[in-house]
Amino acid sequence: MTSEIKENEIDTSNEGVTHLEFVGDRASDYDHELSVSGENITLLENFLESACNKQKTSYTSSLRSLKITHYSRLSDNKILCVLRSYPNITSLNFEQSKSFTDVSLIEIARSYPNLESLNVCGNQDITGHSIYKIAKSCQKIRHLDIGFCGNITDDFVYKIVEACSKLELLCIGGLKRCKPISDQTIVAIAHSCPNLRHLSLKGCHNITDVSVNRLLQHIHNLEYLELDQCRFITDSSICNIANSCPKLEHLDIGASDASDTTICNIVRSCKNLRYLDIRCCRLVTDIVIDEIAQHCSSLECLGIQLTNVSKDALSKLNPKIKIKWDSVLDIGPEKELNDLRVTLVNLVQYLWLTYANLEDIVQYCEDKIKDEHYQKSIVELERDMRGMAERFGLMVRMYGLKEKINYQPTNPELNTNYAITEFVPRDIKYRGKELSSHMKFQTPGVNSTEDCVKMIFSPLPTISLFANHHLQTKKSFRLGPPFTFSHICLGKK
Repeated sequence: MTSEIKENEIDTSNEGVTHLEFVGDRASDYDHELSVSGENITLLENFLESACNKQKTSYTSSLRSLKITHYSRLSDNKILCVLRSYPNITSLNFEQSKSFTDVSLIEIARSYPNLESLNVCGNQDITGHSIYKIAKSCQKIRHLDIGFCGNITDDFVYKIVEACSKLELLCIGGLKRCKPISDQTIVAIAHSCPNLRHLSLKGCHNITDVSVNRLLQHIHNLEYLELDQCRFITDSSICNIANSCPKLEHLDIGASDASDTTICNIVRSCKNLRYLDIRCCRLVTDIVIDEIAQHCSSLECLGIQLTNVSKDALSKLNPKIKIKWDSVLDIGPEKELNDLRVTLVNLVQYLWLTYANLEDIVQYCEDKIKDEHYQKSIVELERDMRGMAERFGLMVRMYGLKEKINYQPTNPELNTNYAITEFVPRDIKYRGKELSSHMKFQTPGVNSTEDCVKMIFSPLPTISLFANHHLQTKKSFRLGPPFTFSHICLGKK
């Protein structure tokens, strides 16, 4: 039975407690019914403290499943204490919990040979080495979520899936970008994991139709499939989902080029479909909505942002379906215009923040990367980003957009003027050609060197002062690289 959480303690009166569940610093996106409170964190820390103090509980032997999510202080020492105190656990869920490393996982592999389920999603401190140890030692493992663990590479995932023939759930989305999931690994999944029911490949940018088609040929019991942001997956493999996955309940093919015909076939064939996400599928039209209305009686959630679906078509759907759509489908012209203004103002702020960080990338490319084509691309990106930010910034000021929308930034950092503390007379050069001015940005209040041009530069309020200065003095002023500077001092408006 699941533990009952009372006001200040866990109900331990029943010796048959098999599952404990805690949420740490913030609520999980998937567990909306669980509220994060000081009491809950206190309960969690009391539980961990009792384990570290080797205090026996009435459920020491009966506990089988432990879930501690979104807890940033789950150290190796705390996990090792739990392992010693609860020897019969078969399911561990540490989703989005941090501060533990391979040390914990290697000990889990040694202590829990009967482990069936492991979720370490979002941990950036573990590597494929420890997960492979678990795969080799825990032959009963059926559920494995290592999604968004940034230090697990493709070569380890290949070995892991070959060692886990009983897998029913596998999440490997968002792994290391420098060595991402390959077609070879997807083919290994197809041949090694015939019982797979839940597969998340979200953000596996390098896999292609070749491996996905092989996967669909061998695995026919999929109930959950995520191919979101798999940029090389095309309609030619997505169309095979209809025939290969009749039991499908959850499908995410966002940002793909899936056609109306393909999605309509999926809707007709997958009678149990409860969740369908086709956001950013630009080829999708009202035809899909008509098909869903006729054939998809079980659908509970539909994502259609940035598609060509109209608001009128959506009225045909069951009102109980939760629809994720573009806000512009449900607003009047006046609110739509205001939203566009807000979007533009935010875009300018983010552009300047991004540009401010590009300098480090440019310097890294000059010093480390020998590929001249890549070097040039990064330098040109810096130049283009600055030109775009300048143009948008001037547009915001010319039309008074901040004042018209009564702009109140949610992130103070993005509303802070940037100080140009260094304007080096040299230009960044590529093969002797000047490509971009070299600037360093800091927030106001930071002391700058005497050699630097000292000014406060804001993309929103002060760019007009910069423009007006040139207009008043009849000097040339042009937007875009390279800057035409006069030795002036600008402050916050």
